[in-house]
Amino acid sequence: MSNPAETLDPSQIPAGQTERRDLAKAIQAKAMEAFGRGELLTATLHASDLLMLYPNERAYLETFDEIVSGAGDPLSLFPVSSGAVHVATAAGRARVLMMSRRLPEALDILSAAIEAAPHVPYFHWILRWLQPPIIPTIPWDTLFPTVVKVPLTIALGVPVPPHDDDLRVINLRAAADVFEALRAHFEAESILWYGESLLRRRLGEPDRTIAVAEGGVARWPNDWRLRTGLLNAYRDASRPEDALAQAREAMRLSPDDLSPLHDAAWAFIDAVRPGDAAQLFAELVERDPSYPGAQSCLHYTRFKATGNEEDRQALIRMRERRWDDDQVRSFADEVDEPIPYVTVLPGPGDAALSAASHLARELAHVIRCCGRGGSLQIHLRMRHLDSPSVELAFDLAMKALGAAQASMVFEVEEIQQPDPRDDKAQVSTPVWRREGESVVPAYAEGDPAAQAAIAELARTPFRRDTWDPAARALAERLGVGAYHQLMSVLTNPPVPDEAEGFDAFTWAWRCQVATAVVLSHLGPWDTGSARAALYSMVYGPSDWVTGAAIVAFGWRAHESEAVRAEAEPIFRWLRTLIPERGFTAWEIVLADVWLGLGAHDAATREDLEGWIERYHASLHEKNVVRPPERRYQGLTLDDYARFSAERDAVLNEAGYSDQSGTLDTLATPPQAILDVCARYGVDPRHPETGAVYPYIPEWQEALNAEPRLMDRFLGIQRALALEAMGVSGQEKAALDQITAGQQDMHLRMAQQQQAQRQVNEGTAGEPDPEVFPGQPVARLSDYVAILKGMQAGDMAGALGRYGLDMMSYGMVAQAWGAKLAADPVLNDKFARMMQP
Repeated sequence: MSNPAETLDPSQIPAGQTERRDLAKAIQAKAMEAFGRGELLTATLHASDLLMLYPNERAYLETFDEIVSGAGDPLSLFPVSSGAVHVATAAGRARVLMMSRRLPEALDILSAAIEAAPHVPYFHWILRWLQPPIIPTIPWDTLFPTVVKVPLTIALGVPVPPHDDDLRVINLRAAADVFEALRAHFEAESILWYGESLLRRRLGEPDRTIAVAEGGVARWPNDWRLRTGLLNAYRDASRPEDALAQAREAMRLSPDDLSPLHDAAWAFIDAVRPGDAAQLFAELVERDPSYPGAQSCLHYTRFKATGNEEDRQALIRMRERRWDDDQVRSFADEVDEPIPYVTVLPGPGDAALSAASHLARELAHVIRCCGRGGSLQIHLRMRHLDSPSVELAFDLAMKALGAAQASMVFEVEEIQQPDPRDDKAQVSTPVWRREGESVVPAYAEGDPAAQAAIAELARTPFRRDTWDPAARALAERLGVGAYHQLMSVLTNPPVPDEAEGFDAFTWAWRCQVATAVVLSHLGPWDTGSARAALYSMVYGPSDWVTGAAIVAFGWRAHESEAVRAEAEPIFRWLRTLIPERGFTAWEIVLADVWLGLGAHDAATREDLEGWIERYHASLHEKNVVRPPERRYQGLTLDDYARFSAERDAVLNEAGYSDQSGTLDTLATPPQAILDVCARYGVDPRHPETGAVYPYIPEWQEALNAEPRLMDRFLGIQRALALEAMGVSGQEKAALDQITAGQQDMHLRMAQQQQAQRQVNEGTAGEPDPEVFPGQPVARLSDYVAILKGMQAGDMAGALGRYGLDMMSYGMVAQAWGAKLAADPVLNDKFARMMQP
């Protein structure tokens, strides 16, 4: 028998037609080989995968039909009795149901497959099935959740216009034609008019979109949804006045929803009528100053209409503070030419930065709740190392929120070569110091006077022609004696002022660049401290600090041919040290600054421009950050779940049910609690009140505030209990797959067939195996005896014979469920024992 585990992952379907066609031929051959041996389960598995590759090709449809017709009951090849099914299995069952004239059931399961894999063009099946004579025979209550709702859900995730390679559009095109057919029979359903206009808008069919949307509004003039659909149809057709009229009607119907006003304003932007757009954005801002994107749109359109310099400067300020906002940056770049590291300071691009920045915002409520005494540690699992400045910026963000201690730990799969933690050359004044597997700041803390001076420069708008003179003046005022004080600021930037609007990550980078530029003016270049400072920053570990030094080098080289002659060899050397794998924060800084020096020969300029283009094209592959893992008082969520399970067991035995009991009235924690807390390093007393409190306040707050986190916490505790009973992680995963509907039913059915064969042939081992040695319900017959006793109505007796009650039985049942889910042979023995 061929391997029943050979299933095709729908997310791994080859994009290239040659590769896909070759795979289809191979799968078709496997299907027919298994069919020839009479192995219908495996043959059907492969035939279903074949249709996932080419759902609408006649030859492959005929292969599928020939195989399933070989079974007396073709539906028996597609089990759906527990959980969900594989996408290919769902589609295959749907086709068999259609062949059996059970179309409502076919639509139900096929729509589920389309929702799970919207890039596979199964919707053309529905288009063929729902011929005009058939549509009236299907109830609307069947069509809406399947044929109507599913494609609309998919369409909402498709941009307007869609990307050229967006395969979801194939399904949407078929869906739009289905909606048109349905409208002729279900004239009272307004969702069909709205839905078809939404679909055709994404298909780039403006005339048909307007026709359908106008027809819907004519029928239902007080339908807000249809009004907004027509609004956007007019916007796409460059009819802004008509779009605005629909927006006013929509806002009359729903005065609190301002999205129609926003969309109508954009219709005027699209029509290159910025003055009219500005009036609408001003109205939007007046109604809701915090409406997403409204402020930047107002400044942009008003500047385009009037040339108002204040609006232009407002966009530039927004760009500096919200570098990750693509719309803000696009507006600002249009009104102010972005010359990297000359007129704009691009933000750092570390993958870890994005995760850390998001997490800093997410954790704000925990820090505020738990006060300045709160501590926090985040673990980021990454493919490669990122800059150590990400960690210091995260610490700065937490300090700005009031945390006393915050740290970030990188766990990487592979260290780049050369190792970015090592010095690149001999360093005269270290900024970072290697300690074991980490790098730490060489300066324990920053000089307050130097921090204040750097903050003064960093908060001003970034431009070389203003920053550089200000940095020179600041260097002259501080004098060469401030060398170490300034160096200390590189890894100890001042805490950002919330009123300035900079997040801690952008602010830390600005402070580092400002410090580097000031240092570059500290004394004469040949004999002073400037050169020593920049070389130390360049020669040390790879970091944002390296990039800051490159910016300063570039500025000095821009004004001095002698410095340029010195800098360019350094730049060429640095380029050779960029690891082939992983992300290097200073790579793009080096390329942009080097190109920005100008006066290059044609070959050098072409080389630098090509380098920059390749960098941006490959940026998404440079690094991968796994989901961040937070720690409070040194414990991860897994650790805290283990600690909580042990603590609760002690508390329950001592008569304390939970943290709301009488623990806080005790003068001294019970010794058993002290022992548990000592093992996990948890303070048994509340950090503020001093009362007995064997909990971590930060974790308790986070769990109470985030239901999904609480679900994960409870799931971990459940897994720990199963682990203690002897259930492996793999066995629990098998149970979870079935519970969550993720079990590959094709595969499971083939495995069950093999298990039946083994048991029949007597090669499956002991008929009554001992599965949980040392446990009350150790053998399979014990578990079966309990179930049969409960079926007979003797629940208390069945459980009592094994020393169980309903609560303890729940965990026993889960443990046995995991074993049965993971072992088809055991499951077959169980089924046979359960027979009367």
